[in-house]
Amino acid sequence: MGDDKPGEGQGGGARKADQVFAVPPAMYDGHEQAVSGVAVKGNTAVAVGSETIDQPRGQFLVTTDGGKAWRAVNTDGVPAAVAAGPKGWVALGEAAWTSADGQEWTRRAGSFSPGDKVAGLAFSELGFVGVGTSSQGRAVAWTSPDGVAWQRVETAVDAEPVRVAAHGRNVVMQDRKGALWRSVDARTWTKADVPQSDGSHGPIVALASGPGGLYAAREGERKDSKKKRKIAVFFRSADGVGWARASMIDRRTYDRLGALGGSDSGLAALVPLTDGRVAVQRTTDGVNWQNVERLATDGGRAAQVAAALPKGVLVAGTQTGGAYLTAPGSRHGDVDLLGVPGAVTPDRTIKRLVAGGGTILAIGSAGGDAAVWSTRDGEKWTRSAGDGLGGAGAQRLTAATYGPHGWVTVGGSTIATSPDGASWHPAGGVHGTLSGAAYGTSGYVVVGDNAWRSDDLSRWTRSDLKASDVAAVSKGYVAVGGKDHAEAWLSADGGKWTAVTMPANLGPLSQVTARGDAVVAIGAGVVAFSGDAGRTWRGQAIPATLNAVVATPRGFALGGETSGDAAMWASADGATWRPIRPHGRALDGDGPQRLNALAVLGTDLVAVGQDDDVPTLWRTPQP
Repeated sequence: MGDDKPGEGQGGGARKADQVFAVPPAMYDGHEQAVSGVAVKGNTAVAVGSETIDQPRGQFLVTTDGGKAWRAVNTDGVPAAVAAGPKGWVALGEAAWTSADGQEWTRRAGSFSPGDKVAGLAFSELGFVGVGTSSQGRAVAWTSPDGVAWQRVETAVDAEPVRVAAHGRNVVMQDRKGALWRSVDARTWTKADVPQSDGSHGPIVALASGPGGLYAAREGERKDSKKKRKIAVFFRSADGVGWARASMIDRRTYDRLGALGGSDSGLAALVPLTDGRVAVQRTTDGVNWQNVERLATDGGRAAQVAAALPKGVLVAGTQTGGAYLTAPGSRHGDVDLLGVPGAVTPDRTIKRLVAGGGTILAIGSAGGDAAVWSTRDGEKWTRSAGDGLGGAGAQRLTAATYGPHGWVTVGGSTIATSPDGASWHPAGGVHGTLSGAAYGTSGYVVVGDNAWRSDDLSRWTRSDLKASDVAAVSKGYVAVGGKDHAEAWLSADGGKWTAVTMPANLGPLSQVTARGDAVVAIGAGVVAFSGDAGRTWRGQAIPATLNAVVATPRGFALGGETSGDAAMWASADGATWRPIRPHGRALDGDGPQRLNALAVLGTDLVAVGQDDDVPTLWRTPQP
């Protein structure tokens, strides 16, 4: 490697690895995609949501021609709700975002406390008003005149908001129990009473702003000469105080009101029918409802949110394996998200790099199946094969280990073995969810819902243990995990496990590695260290996202990201850590970068990471 220093690497940075770990794009490959909110202003419509492969990634799906052509804008953080005002657009979720035209979005800091969750967003004469819950489950409001500067307000409402709508200076939110609350400043809220009328009954089930004011809906019942039938009853208010019946949806196969959305083009409603389909209806005046289309629900389609377009209705939700977006009544119909650049990222996840027997394995998933790539030099990678890496449902490998009988890899319900890392076959006799693997003095051990031990990768013995990962020490094994706090266990033989005392303020641990009897484990922003084979521990916080830990001839290294850039930490003993800030192509700069997995190759470290949604390979001297 010449005179390269740790953190610099070869060639001035990392290299793109999308062709090294190549997979074809597909909607139904095990990753998840969802749309949580939509807003319409004129011919521009914005749908917000997330795509989850290894971790959630926020998305804006935008059309400026009423639903014909779409483009995707990906972002760091996940927006939950979106609204349009006279001077621009705002989204709110894990952060705040602003846009002048709905097409280009800028992330803002927002004003959030840990555990806050956004439920809805609306525009009023106050500006933008968001509602949601705090970590204690109490109602919280956020206000901003422009979407840039935000103020967080803890309200006195002891309820969970689910929606918000506004008209003029009047803001109304709906809680999960179907009660309405009104405010003119987003600080003081009073209950808004909506009378029963025309057969309506029960709580409010929907809320939106629309033509001439605010609209709330209840389920109802209507009698004719033969029998009763279900209906939806809508109420309108100009100020959130006085409410009067506005209209009804009354159709023979009506089952319930699924969703109600408002825009400057009117109101849109989703109505699940007794025949299994979903009716899409709209009104431009809040009084007269028109039928738009009846949507099928095959393929797992679930229409969840809607907003009226100038022509037709924008409908969003989920379908098997991905998001569902359609614009009935606009002549455009279903949106092919695979045809929208950047909207669908293929499942290509590297969870860990594992070295053994002169080979490095990159394990994870590709196209919804468990996947393994192998290399001996860090440059040329080969995709492994075998009947142990496919099957029904989505699979993803999370750990592997090497021993005298070859390799074993695990992840979810998958466990597969290989003599050489090239061809994999399912291992029999093991069941349950698995996440960690190690080879030590008593053979192979894999952990998850239970622990399993084997001498030869053929016969496995189960023991009671629920852990996330396991590592081998000089005279046994150390396992780590935990749900609300860190937990660790020791075993001399991989069969009988004993819990040890962990620091009280330490969160759950997800990965562990060992170098002799020095043990290092990582969790969400925390590192735990034991110098005595896991008997005693101490922890420290590292303000970053930690994705990988590896033992090296020089000590230990961590990989992850901080402030949107790839990051690494090094330690000679596992107790004291120094940060290393990688610099160069695909390691820092514009867009999010991170390191996901680390392995030792000779005197170097090999890392797999990501630059935005593109996988990267990086080689650097051991720190």
